[in-house]
Amino acid sequence: MPRPDSLPPPPRLQDLSPQAARLCLNVRRFCLRQLRLKPYSRLLLALSGGADSTALAVILHVLTPGLGLNLRGMSLNHGLRPEAAQDQAHALNLCRVLGIPCSARAADVAAMAQREGLGLEDAGRRLRYALLEEERQEHKADHIVLGHHAADLSEDVLLRLVRGTGWPALGGMPARDDKRHILRPLLAVEPQALKALLTECGIGWRTDASNEDKKFRRNRLRLDALPLLRAENPSLEKSVHTLWQLARIDQDYWDSLLDSRLAEHPWQADPDGASLTLPAPLLRGLHPAARLRLYMRVLRRHASGKGQARAQTLLALDQALEQGRGNTRFQLPGGTEALLAGGSIRFCLRKN
Repeated sequence: MPRPDSLPPPPRLQDLSPQAARLCLNVRRFCLRQLRLKPYSRLLLALSGGADSTALAVILHVLTPGLGLNLRGMSLNHGLRPEAAQDQAHALNLCRVLGIPCSARAADVAAMAQREGLGLEDAGRRLRYALLEEERQEHKADHIVLGHHAADLSEDVLLRLVRGTGWPALGGMPARDDKRHILRPLLAVEPQALKALLTECGIGWRTDASNEDKKFRRNRLRLDALPLLRAENPSLEKSVHTLWQLARIDQDYWDSLLDSRLAEHPWQADPDGASLTLPAPLLRGLHPAARLRLYMRVLRRHASGKGQARAQTLLALDQALEQGRGNTRFQLPGGTEALLAGGSIRFCLRKN
């Protein structure tokens, strides 16, 4: 593997081997069809110096002439590892060679974790996304682009399974997340192919030693559980991608069904945002599968995605509705409780 700090001139599509060129064109197709990426989009790339984000920058640089993209990078030093400054320097050097403007940001993740009572992983993720969104707004970018690949998708599906996530969210992270302005162009690409591309181009990458630390659940699943599953099914990533595709189709169906139902019988939200009511006419006649997804939509809106609703709690809530029970309360994530009364369900934020 080339040295991380040794970067040759930027590659062009016509200079790549057929295999590497095919990879880039497959990503282009994914961007246009799955991500609905518009030509001349302004993209903010999240760059860590690792193989994934390095390959992301190279591939989008290669595709820029054909898509007219406007690329900008941001590299964040989380302040957790002594070598983090070198990782950031690699990302900045890569952007210099590719002609991509790049911002260098720093954050004290450990201090935030201690201050807010969060784990390092959770604190790092929240701070990273907050700073990326801040950077996106500052430079008027259309999307934040992340380097998650096919193996990350398998890992995410397994994490969601362990947490008890329901369908279709069990299918894994979305490739396009409009609420957070996020795109994941590499979600169908296996990591070995990304490293092969970088090796062919003579471009190195940095390795994060914390990815081997098994005190984090994500690492334990990646290092212990996923190899066992791949031993049983060497095409695991392809199987997970199929699951992901089915989940996207089902999600689109349920979203369309609920949109239509809500247009006919809107939910009732208080102006101050403290409560939201699903009226009886909206709930009446809905299949339990649709009601459960409606509850999840309310929680995503009302609790701003804080915490995860336990499936058993939502099932109990729906059973109580079917039984016609009134004045029954259920505690839900994000400081929310649900109150049944007269065939309606009122979701309200609990007072501290």
